[in-house]
Amino acid sequence: MISDVVLISVVAGLLALDDRAGWQSLLGEPVFVGLIVGAITHQMAAAMMAGVALQLVWFSIAAARGTRRPNTVVGGVVGIGAACLVLKTTGDTRVGFVVAAGVFFGLLAGEAGAVVSRAGGEIRERWLVGFRLPGTPEAATRDLLARVVASAAIVALVNAASVLVMLPVAVGLGDALTGRLGGVSAGAELWLNTLPAVAAVTVFTAFGNRALGRYAALGLLVTLGVVWLL
Repeated sequence: MISDVVLISVVAGLLALDDRAGWQSLLGEPVFVGLIVGAITHQMAAAMMAGVALQLVWFSIAAARGTRRPNTVVGGVVGIGAACLVLKTTGDTRVGFVVAAGVFFGLLAGEAGAVVSRAGGEIRERWLVGFRLPGTPEAATRDLLARVVASAAIVALVNAASVLVMLPVAVGLGDALTGRLGGVSAGAELWLNTLPAVAAVTVFTAFGNRALGRYAALGLLVTLGVVWLL
């Protein structure tokens, strides 16, 4: 499991570059994180269940949270990774129950990751403010490039380190929780099934106009198609 945790943490750092400091291709969104983590852990079905649930939850609060949004990369990787690793290491057959626990810890990790990222971002910004242009254009170009690369590296390292710390904790807590609360697994699975529905209703209520509705419907069809194919 240690090698999986390290590899998943490295992936989280790279995805954070895309989400926080790069071209924003949306690879850091939970539904795509599910594909990557599922491939690493060989638990694709559970990864996609957790990814879709987390994606819909964070869709529903994106407009309200604004710049204070959760760290969806850390939360998605931790939540999906925890569910997959618990299933992989324990062989638990209650997939829905374990995924529900993973989603819960992913939501908590998203909030914790946002706090850590803001603290790291403030330090990074103070360091960038101190930049002064050297006397020659060549030196200015070299120093500016070095600052940009170092700034991106800080983003990747902060997020990778967050996952490296949080993921083993989430796996341990998830294993303990699912082991002790076996009798309420049906309730947890019901919560998991209800959660995306509530989030979807919230999304359509908040953005319920003709133009956005078409894109939302198209996205839903694509997601369902991917899940069905996998």
